[in-house]
Amino acid sequence: MTNSKEYFFSHLGMLNPGDRAALRREAGIMLQQADGKAISAFYSCLPSSVAGWQEDRWFAIACLRCLWDADAQTGTPLEQIIANLVRSEELSGSARHRVELLLDTDWDPDGYLLAKLARLVKLVRQKSDRAQIDFSALLDDLLYWNAENQSVQRKWAKSIFSANHATEAEE
Repeated sequence: MTNSKEYFFSHLGMLNPGDRAALRREAGIMLQQADGKAISAFYSCLPSSVAGWQEDRWFAIACLRCLWDADAQTGTPLEQIIANLVRSEELSGSARHRVELLLDTDWDPDGYLLAKLARLVKLVRQKSDRAQIDFSALLDDLLYWNAENQSVQRKWAKSIFSANHATEAEE
């Protein structure tokens, strides 16, 4: 899958500004509800080896990735960026509550999780404009989000909330 992801992100970076804008406008929208321009841009980047059930998640990542400049470098896992914002108190209590609700939500075709995730990513972009999200890691997280053992949610909770507990203990 690594080669598929490299291909995907490389081709996303080479999209023309109009195609990137079409994908950016669809951030938080499921593939089934996207407009034709965004769909055509997405499929021009999607490796043929991606299974049909995964396409929604790859589309979500394409749209979220296009919120950043094409030449933006890969960065930090989203949960670590959120943890840093929580630790520095740049996220309000309500934003923290939104993260907790996100961890309780399954990836479903209704797009509820994606809408919440997109709002969170946009908030991260607003609060920390220098933050570069590791979209490859976020894609992996979305692909395994619904796993029975909730390994992704536990990883996020440990990263975000244990960092917060360490800050509270120092006080």
